[in-house]
Amino acid sequence: ELPLMSNQIIPDHKFPVDVCGIFKITEILNDRWTILLLREAFYGVTKFNDFLENTGISKQILSNRLKHLIQLEIFELSIYKEVGERERKEYLLTKKGKSLNIVLLAMLESGGNFIEAGKDVVKVFNKCTDDELKLKLVDSSNQVIDFKNLELKLIHSKK
Repeated sequence: ELPLMSNQIIPDHKFPVDVCGIFKITEILNDRWTILLLREAFYGVTKFNDFLENTGISKQILSNRLKHLIQLEIFELSIYKEVGERERKEYLLTKKGKSLNIVLLAMLESGGNFIEAGKDVVKVFNKCTDDELKLKLVDSSNQVIDFKNLELKLIHSKK
């Protein structure tokens, strides 16, 4: 018998994929373009041409991905007009879309571990104190919880 990995969580029972948030996120983040578009939105990009320029994606793929992200209620389409300009569209993160910020932060932090040693890497800092920030799990009293004390449970959604 193989020893357990130190970070392994063993649930009391198997959870079907249709109730697993990890599975659902992989359905949403199913290709690199979608992830790059969410990264750009996380960085504050809202305009079609900025998404296009910052990612190198083709117009057709960008248009399709943005439509899909609107259908998933991750982006909402907003119309804006600057003085002397025609109406334009922008793509704003919805509440569901903003809930992906924690996923993107986890990807940013974890992905940094895979960047070649000696290269620059993007890190997250507190803009008031300049302290580097790390993701942690905390309980209802804000106490940091060690990974070995995690338990997975199936609960009824409150949506």
